[in-house]
Amino acid sequence: MGLSHELGGAGHEPQRLEATATVSFVPGEGVKSSRLEVSGTVDGIDEAEFQRAAEAAAEGCPISQAIKGNVAIEVTATLEG
Repeated sequence: MGLSHELGGAGHEPQRLEATATVSFVPGEGVKSSRLEVSGTVDGIDEAEFQRAAEAAAEGCPISQAIKGNVAIEVTATLEG
């Protein structure tokens, strides 16, 4: 997962990550939005750094790159523990 790689590269190995993607589809029009929600436990970072890492991972994601500009993408990250 891109977020695990992003965090590990910054010296913050995650203890746990969970991600959910919710895609909005309109018949006859196609995919309209993708909402990515990620939560996790990572020692040594704060909520803002976790959110930045999640957004950076989404930017580098090949799927996000494929739909960027055509589909609204929202990333929400919640640091637990």
